[in-house]
Amino acid sequence: MIKPCKDKKSLCLIATVLVILLLAAAALGIQLHRASQGETAAKTAVIYQDGEPIRRIPLLPGTTDTFTIESSGDNAGFNTLQIADGKIGISDADCPDKLCVKMGMISSAAYPISCLPHKLVIQIEDTKEEPPVDALTQ
Repeated sequence: MIKPCKDKKSLCLIATVLVILLLAAAALGIQLHRASQGETAAKTAVIYQDGEPIRRIPLLPGTTDTFTIESSGDNAGFNTLQIADGKIGISDADCPDKLCVKMGMISSAAYPISCLPHKLVIQIEDTKEEPPVDALTQ
């Protein structure tokens, strides 16, 4: 049988610990819900050349495609882009260091792919609408 707390200090301590545990569990549940919503959100790859968007490509699971983008000017060349299973990457390029090819396939806005010699950038955008920023999220 559970013994009741004899003093108010112990009762307050136990109540405080329980409230903290409940708040932590609620925060974890909210984060897991947000993460699961983010994984199913539609994403779009935006390809920029010379700082201007030249193509928008929806990244859908099960979709595969390969195409080449030519660059002109002083550093003329090509980048071959590959789309597979909701990811995009540069599979081949004629730039000297091929760092853009080494970046691999991306599906997150955290790490855009860039080919500096050809002035090409691939950025992922989340196409779901974000809620407006309010005083609590600032």
